[in-house]
Amino acid sequence: MKNALHALIVVVTGSLLGTFVGKLAEIWFPGGQAVTLLNTGINTGLNPATLDLAIIEVTLGLVFKFNVAALLGIFIAGVVYKQLIK
Repeated sequence: MKNALHALIVVVTGSLLGTFVGKLAEIWFPGGQAVTLLNTGINTGLNPATLDLAIIEVTLGLVFKFNVAALLGIFIAGVVYKQLIK
């Protein structure tokens, strides 16, 4: 369980940092081909489901947005994690 939690933390941290770097690159270098490559990605997930109980309405959905920068961030976070664990 501890290893699964560590893996989840590495994936979330790496994807957030990678996406952040990709967005910074988009601001600093607008219109560049490398920036376009970094921000190319896919969206996958579950369509929103609505539960209407007349008093309250709840809509739940889940979307994962992965781009090249996020995948690079996950890879780098994994390498850093392995170096810290040694």
